[in-house]
Amino acid sequence: MTDLLEAFRALRHAPRALWLIAFAFSVDAMAYFGILPLMKAYLGQDIGIAPALASTWVSLFTGSLTILMMLVGLVAESKLGIRKGILFALVLAAVGRAIYGSAPFVGGAVAIAVSFAIVALGEAILQPVAYAGVKLYTDEKNGAMGYAMLYALMNLAVAFIGPISAYVRTTFDAKRAAGTSALSGFNAVNWVCFGITVFAAAFFGLLMTPHAESAVVRRPSAPIEPIETATPSANAAQNASTAKGASPFADRRFLFFIFALLPVRTLFAHQWLTMPEYVLRAYNSSVGDRMEYLVDSMNPILIFFGVPIITALTRRFAVLTMMIAGSLVSASATFLLCFGSHASLLIAYFFVFSIGEALWSPRFLEYTAERAPPGRVAQYMGVANLPWFVAKTTTGLYSGIVLEHFCPKDGAKNPTQMWLLYGVIAMASPVLLILARRWLSAVDAGAHMNAPSSLADKSSSIGE
Repeated sequence: MTDLLEAFRALRHAPRALWLIAFAFSVDAMAYFGILPLMKAYLGQDIGIAPALASTWVSLFTGSLTILMMLVGLVAESKLGIRKGILFALVLAAVGRAIYGSAPFVGGAVAIAVSFAIVALGEAILQPVAYAGVKLYTDEKNGAMGYAMLYALMNLAVAFIGPISAYVRTTFDAKRAAGTSALSGFNAVNWVCFGITVFAAAFFGLLMTPHAESAVVRRPSAPIEPIETATPSANAAQNASTAKGASPFADRRFLFFIFALLPVRTLFAHQWLTMPEYVLRAYNSSVGDRMEYLVDSMNPILIFFGVPIITALTRRFAVLTMMIAGSLVSASATFLLCFGSHASLLIAYFFVFSIGEALWSPRFLEYTAERAPPGRVAQYMGVANLPWFVAKTTTGLYSGIVLEHFCPKDGAKNPTQMWLLYGVIAMASPVLLILARRWLSAVDAGAHMNAPSSLADKSSSIGE
């Protein structure tokens, strides 16, 4: 409990810029995740794309976002800075979402493709610049909680969109059926999310002044350290040659580490590629009409309360330990859905899955950002997201077909086998990390020649 209170107090005197970054990032996430779970259904119903192919469209969008993050994140961070980078990203997202909502009336599938490109570019700039901002406006003492609070506040904002989306969707579906509105429920939510993005851009643009941007807390040194003993306090001990230009692609352990998490990451893609339509199809209307409460809101609420607490209570544990534990919990949750389409099991799934996410996701982001040399946070974040690109893209290639086979809109349904398949795939992540633990924990020769002797003592005191 002492660690928890100290961790929260550490952010009390953080610069205003940190909180404005968290606001912009979180409110934009509210719009992004308000649209994403309904995207596949919207493309099928309003645009006329075949259901089995709609998931491919969604995966191409989310995958292109990750690729663009790798290509433009570093440039945006170095050329635009924090203030201009985030503001430019929000404007792009707003324009893209306006085109997306207009597509049923003007442009159809072509307009969708254009909107995907614009929104993906905006989001690809926003995320790495926001995390670079957290690194600038925190120090070694409160950095871990800075990343955790950004992640938690994002999830709190996303939680609010669930009830809003459910209300707007069902209200406008009724209006459209009655002939009083041209907007479907899905598209009405799209326009609400456009308005949310405009609000985020206006608020951030007004309050994030050049003066606020200039209140930088630290100029971080390059962190290259073994996964098993990685802690923010060790960053200053890394040698200068590493800080000047080591590529993340040259670090075999880092690459194996991030790709080992690919199987469990497919479950995150299923949250919008499979889960929304699964709930609408496999459960009665009392659950289906409140689908967003579960898909959009339950996970973020648990993450909001769970991440700061779990991060504070486990920040002395090694990153690899948390990766194994968290990925194992998240993957195990999927097997709950193998016992039938019961509302209680669905709620239990989201609860267990969220606890797993809270255990490993923020620590993974923290480790990646802290590992990056000065001015290259965006590049490292982009590389760390490469497996996420693979997960999102490949999952979309088969998820629509699998859903139509095991849980079609009309006809016999057998979703148990579908979730068994996805659970087995996800379990590969903790298994790979456990098998490679000793190798991942090793230190490359010469990588820590300047590390303080206290690092070994500190790491050896961490419980496993």
